[in-house]
Amino acid sequence: MTDKPADRAAPRRLDKLTLDYSAAEDRLLGRVQVLDGELCAVWLTQRLARRLVRMLCDHLDKTAVTDGPAPSGTPAAAQGSRSKELLLSFRHQAAMLKRDPEPPVPELDARAAPLLESIRARLSQDRILLTLELTDGPATLALTQNHAWQLLQILLNLFRRAEWPLDAWPGWMRDGEAVAMGRSGTTKALH
Repeated sequence: MTDKPADRAAPRRLDKLTLDYSAAEDRLLGRVQVLDGELCAVWLTQRLARRLVRMLCDHLDKTAVTDGPAPSGTPAAAQGSRSKELLLSFRHQAAMLKRDPEPPVPELDARAAPLLESIRARLSQDRILLTLELTDGPATLALTQNHAWQLLQILLNLFRRAEWPLDAWPGWMRDGEAVAMGRSGTTKALH
């Protein structure tokens, strides 16, 4: 008789993610709601959050396509760079305008919340599938590009509130005015 490898359970699908900054922990608290209604909380370090920001920014930058001619007399490299920044800025603003506020995931006792050690991503042209390695098994969160832009803005607002370095964001986003979500530090739900 041969032993079969243990079947790994299929990842649970997340319905909502609410992020907030804890000054006492100097970490981000992620409150998640699974599609079946189950709630749990996890801590994200600045290091992991920065990796997530870089991955999202890189992916959204790579999937941006610029069309049309640039004004004459402008060097080609500068034309492409400015065009891409304008396109990315437009997509970011459009995503903020499409955001429908939803109630956040309810408050949870986070004292025993585990530290999230990894987030894996499967990237495609129009979707991002994040897999969070939770203590009781993996859970996935599907993001459209609009959701990814919204998540980046939420993280940017939280990084500002935490007074963490903002160098993981592109300059046009980092230095721009707060959009749609404001800098009030209020908790926002993603999807």
